[in-house]
Amino acid sequence: MAVNSVWSKWPGEFLAQVQLRNHAGWQFEVNLSSRYWVGMASYRTWLISGCIGLLLSIAWNIWQGVLIYEESQIIEAELERVRQLDHTVMTEAKNEGIDLSEGALKRLSSEVDLANQLLAKRTFSWTTFLTELEQTIPPRLALTSIRLDQTGKTVQLTGTAMNLEEITAFTVGLQNHATFKNPVLAQHRVGSSGLVEFDVTVQYRQAGV
Repeated sequence: MAVNSVWSKWPGEFLAQVQLRNHAGWQFEVNLSSRYWVGMASYRTWLISGCIGLLLSIAWNIWQGVLIYEESQIIEAELERVRQLDHTVMTEAKNEGIDLSEGALKRLSSEVDLANQLLAKRTFSWTTFLTELEQTIPPRLALTSIRLDQTGKTVQLTGTAMNLEEITAFTVGLQNHATFKNPVLAQHRVGSSGLVEFDVTVQYRQAGV
């Protein structure tokens, strides 16, 4: 009876040991091949490098943002200082009875232009102008009218000549003279006296102006 009991238990114990061994083998089955470790090391190096580059980029952007913020604060302080100075000047001008409004400044610009024109007329030398103009007039040509614009830079000359060749010689003489520039024959016609009447416009460059 004892022998039969041992033989009846042996198959079950054997199967239990086999299953235990198989289960233990599955738990510790690891591939230790070296080629897999080399590949993982390369990926790990690239990953670490990317993280370091990302951190450096973030630090650079933060630093640039701090610099821009500091510059904006300096500019804002300067603008505030200019506003304070402008307000002080406006207050002092108002106390002195000086009008610095936008309309007054526009009128001041026009008055300055007018003053410059008057100053140019005062400094205009008719003697010098006529002396230089006389050097360009041919013998058989006569001027009947000389008109200056407000700036004294554009001159309109009206006169008569024996023929068109004399007028051409006159314009060429103006062009070659040092103080005259861009002569233009506006019109010419034969008058009742048989002489050729003409209008010439020329730019005058006054010496020292």
